[in-house]
Amino acid sequence: MIKSARSQLLIAILFAVASFISGCNAKDSAKAKPVEQDQEASRPSQNDLPQVELVYYFPSPPQRDLKAVNDELNRIIGPKIHATVKLNMIDLGNYDQKMNFMIASGESFDLAFTSTWINNYFQNVAKGAYIPIDDLLGKFGPQTKAGVPDNIWNAAKVNGKLYGVINYQVMATSYGFDVQKELADKYNFDWKHAKTFEDLEPFLDAVKKGEPDKIPLEYSTTADIFVGAAPLYGFDTIGDQKMPGWVHLKDKELKVVDQYDSPEFKNLIAQTRKWYEKGDFRKDAATTKEIAADRKAARYAMAMPAYQSTDSLEDPLNDGGLKAITGVEWYRKRFTKPIITTDRAASTITSISRTSKNPERAMMFIELMNSDPQVANLLNYGIEGKHYKKISDTRIERIKDSGYAPNFPWVFGNNLILWNTESDVSDANAKWDQLNKSSDLSPILGFTFNMEAVKSEIAQCQLVIDQYLSALTSGTADPDKIQPEFIDKLKKSGLDKVIAEKQKQLDEWRKANGK
Repeated sequence: MIKSARSQLLIAILFAVASFISGCNAKDSAKAKPVEQDQEASRPSQNDLPQVELVYYFPSPPQRDLKAVNDELNRIIGPKIHATVKLNMIDLGNYDQKMNFMIASGESFDLAFTSTWINNYFQNVAKGAYIPIDDLLGKFGPQTKAGVPDNIWNAAKVNGKLYGVINYQVMATSYGFDVQKELADKYNFDWKHAKTFEDLEPFLDAVKKGEPDKIPLEYSTTADIFVGAAPLYGFDTIGDQKMPGWVHLKDKELKVVDQYDSPEFKNLIAQTRKWYEKGDFRKDAATTKEIAADRKAARYAMAMPAYQSTDSLEDPLNDGGLKAITGVEWYRKRFTKPIITTDRAASTITSISRTSKNPERAMMFIELMNSDPQVANLLNYGIEGKHYKKISDTRIERIKDSGYAPNFPWVFGNNLILWNTESDVSDANAKWDQLNKSSDLSPILGFTFNMEAVKSEIAQCQLVIDQYLSALTSGTADPDKIQPEFIDKLKKSGLDKVIAEKQKQLDEWRKANGK
């Protein structure tokens, strides 16, 4: 834990307050119970605990009523941890750029959403952007720690230390596609029996021809169709999902390979080239970071990759899926069985910045997000009567166009303490928790890569990936010409050294863990 200038007395007070919060928020196993309001009077004196403001960044579409929710949040948490939080919502398409700038410039903030796919957790740990939290978690986050299975915690460890709190949610993931129900029915698309990308072509062609206001297929640079869905192609990632060096899930020897020079990648970019040339993607797919407006307007007929748990009209474990965003119904089709990988387990994390002046209080707030349903549900659903109606103790009905509906539950803490919405099955939380506990596990789950020995090579490779990847996976670039050029530049940037270092560390991990 980072040493601060606070006195031992202040630390003792903080620990006492954290112990009180844990007592008030006691829960069974991984699921928390509401804080008892009548215990407020027994709270330790806050007079000696200075008031602080925490600054928290996370991705979300802009919300009109953010200030009202922020004010209500501070009203609730102020007496509990003697702190306020400044909520900073950054649009998903701009989040990477914003956080990269803040981290590089050393701008002060306390908390941030980080992951394997945006605001890269492993790269930021290597840069020293986040502090190790093992001691903080033990002292100020006991319920947070207890709420996540041990094998999942291992996914966020770097060199044996934790640098972020995993937001526990649906981690057992299948990969496939979402398709608008109305359009699938209109064009008699046999979505249930689709097994390959080629099976999607008749539907995409029909939409292109018959729906001039629709875009047949969504493409997002933040959820790339290849690196964002490694198991769809039979792989698991190691560390940063974009960095060269993946393993085949069925390879018993766990040989680390360059995924960008694999048959799977070459087949994909040949397919996406066809889609692009037929007009199935936006023409600016490789460069645009803003797809939220088109998504909300339901302009995309199909979205892929889609992260889901079942084949269904709507995934009952996914809080309404795209329907909650678009207002239209979608069919969901999975191509793979559910599996938990390190990449997915570490895909939703909250970290404490090295620039934070109040890391103890930041961990106290994290504990509330993970154990206090009042806090967690406010962040996710807003204010009762204004943004949603309470139907029962555990179910709400969201109010349309209310001014607050982020629909990003994976951003905020442990999703087991969230209420069900109008689109959830009654036992949704129990079902996805059981799915997490019963699904297949990646053979390298829990292995995390320490990039320290190859930081320079990774930085150089990242520049090359930023230049070429989206152009290839969006179909914008000619794969026959550009893919060999991509591989050549990666090799000149140190690709082989990165893969060798990954193999070395993976072999050592296997030996130490009897794999």
